[in-house]
Amino acid sequence: MTPAAALATGLAIALVAAIAWLAYIWKVREARFQVEEGLRILSGMRWRELSNLVVDALALSGFERETPEQQAERGAGDVHVYRDGRPWVLTCRQGLAHVITRPAAEEFLRAVRVGHAAGGVLVTPGRAEPAAREVAPNIEVLDGESLWKLVGPLLPPSVHTEIAAHARARALRASGTALATATLGGIAVGYALTRLAVVEDPSPAAIAQAPIAASAPARATVANAAPAPVAPMSEDEEREAIVREIARLPGVDKALWSTRSTLQVFLDDAAVADDAALCSVMKRYELLRASRLQLQSPGTRPVRFMQCAVY
Repeated sequence: MTPAAALATGLAIALVAAIAWLAYIWKVREARFQVEEGLRILSGMRWRELSNLVVDALALSGFERETPEQQAERGAGDVHVYRDGRPWVLTCRQGLAHVITRPAAEEFLRAVRVGHAAGGVLVTPGRAEPAAREVAPNIEVLDGESLWKLVGPLLPPSVHTEIAAHARARALRASGTALATATLGGIAVGYALTRLAVVEDPSPAAIAQAPIAASAPARATVANAAPAPVAPMSEDEEREAIVREIARLPGVDKALWSTRSTLQVFLDDAAVADDAALCSVMKRYELLRASRLQLQSPGTRPVRFMQCAVY
């Protein structure tokens, strides 16, 4: 095999690998990206908002929403739905990192029995262990993708448009990485085949031609290869950045996350602190822009809540 043929073989392998990789990204991974983006939105909701979505979705399975009279009769607590006139308990466990274990499902089953309910529905945007699904036939577990398939269709079109845009952006970044990796891999294979051809044909002409044939196209191809994109900030990195930036704003003493969806901002001077400045920081961070702000003024002034964006 001549050095030129070896290099052409390597580039052909790179082309085939890139096509297969891109097909996988756009036919399989993009759909998964959409599910992940949808679950991220669900995990950022308050548990009552998510509960209402689940109750609406369960109506297709024969469940009915609890009436105000029924709720007043039993008092505050978990959400109740009714099937065939008998109550079921609905509990939501928020957070993408939450895992429903078998002990947690067994504890939920005991609570259902104490409340004399017919069954229960345990919900999380995270995941559930397989053993947690086997606790009892009247305990239904909805997690991850199964939860998204149930409640996703109930979200407004604007949310689905946002989800699709984020999924496409992630797929494009993955495609850039795939093309760069496949190109470099093809060049490496071509160079290896070139060196092998030189070993098989140790003539002076082959030895002199091999470095030129291998290195020149390699330099040109590497120069044209798309650079690997910079990875976006994770949710934890965004949290740290938001705290740093808001703490530097005029009239702000410090900021901290009291919950995963609430940022507590302690003000030095409520008259100086500017809502627009606070929101200008929040809106730059895609994952947390809709988080709730709890503004704590000095002295005895009441706490104020605000939200710079909606889901």
